[in-house]
Formats: sequence, C-alpha cells, structure tokens
Amino acid sequence: MAYAGYLTWGAFRLDGAVARRPKMKKKRPPFGIPREIILLARQDAWPYTFIADDSGGGCGKVPMPPDAAVEDVQAAVFTSLADLTRTFHGVDIEVAWSSLTPDSWVGRIRYVAVTEPAQTDEVSEGN
Repeated sequence: MAYAGYLTWGAFRLDGAVARRPKMKKKRPPFGIPREIILLARQDAWPYTFIADDSGGGCGKVPMPPDAAVEDVQAAVFTSLADLTRTFHGVDIEVAWSSLTPDSWVGRIRYVAVTEPAQTDEVSEGN
C-alpha cells in the first residue's frame, strides 16, 4: 500500500522509519484564573476589568443600561466570568464586592472547593 510516497507495513514504513501521529499542541486558555474585578459606573456604560493570576486579564462593558442597579450589574459581570473560569479552568469561584469610590467597585475573588457528587450504592433490580 502506498502512503505519501512510502510503502508501509503496519506502523512502520519500509524505509525503516516509524509512522507517527502529528503532535497536537494544547491550546492555552485565553486568560488565567481571575483574582480581582474592577467595575466602574459611567454615564453611558458599565466598563469592567479583571486581573488574573498569570498577570493577564481582560476588560469589557456590561450590556446593561447606565441606570441599572449596581447589584444587577455586579451579578452580570460575575456570572459570565464564573462561567468562563469553570469552562476553561474547571474551577468554581465566588466574589465579595466592596466600594472603592461612589462610582467604582472591586470584587475580590476566591476559589470554591468543588465537591464530588456522592456515590450511591444502588443495586439494579432483576439481578
């Protein structure tokens, strides 16, 4: 059987070389595990920045009206960030918000221990 110009037998090519699978590089998550969120109140938007453990981070704007309640905006920022952290890193996080100035808040993030689901000793009926 011809394969890319070489005759092959099993995993070995007849010229003595071993056929190998191409190495797959693991993709790094786009950001590290967040440790702090900074939320600002502006006249037209709710910008935020988060700082991650790897000295990286990100920023964005919350898609909510400028007159929205601060607690709702904080919940929106945290929910999306917590979902991404769980997806990319497998870590659950919590946030504790405090006010820096009348129009800015900081959220300190801490990791939450993930509990394993309890194993049940169920016996199937009929056996």
